[in-house]
Amino acid sequence: MNKAKLIKKDSPLQQEMRTASKTKKVRARKVQARTAIEVTREWLHQKREESPSAREAFASLFGESDPQSA
Repeated sequence: MNKAKLIKKDSPLQQEMRTASKTKKVRARKVQARTAIEVTREWLHQKREESPSAREAFASLFGESDPQSA
């Protein structure tokens, strides 16, 4: 537990504390929003890696020639 300090209104320490508390609040909001975005981005990237490209999928249909068709 911290002891309370008496700080003058316009002191550099007061300004430092004010900016520190603002940045903590902003960081907390950004971290939550960023994690949701990152999760979605990772999921999309993972889906893209799992499925073959359209060209590969189409080529795999005709990869092996059927001996009866010739």
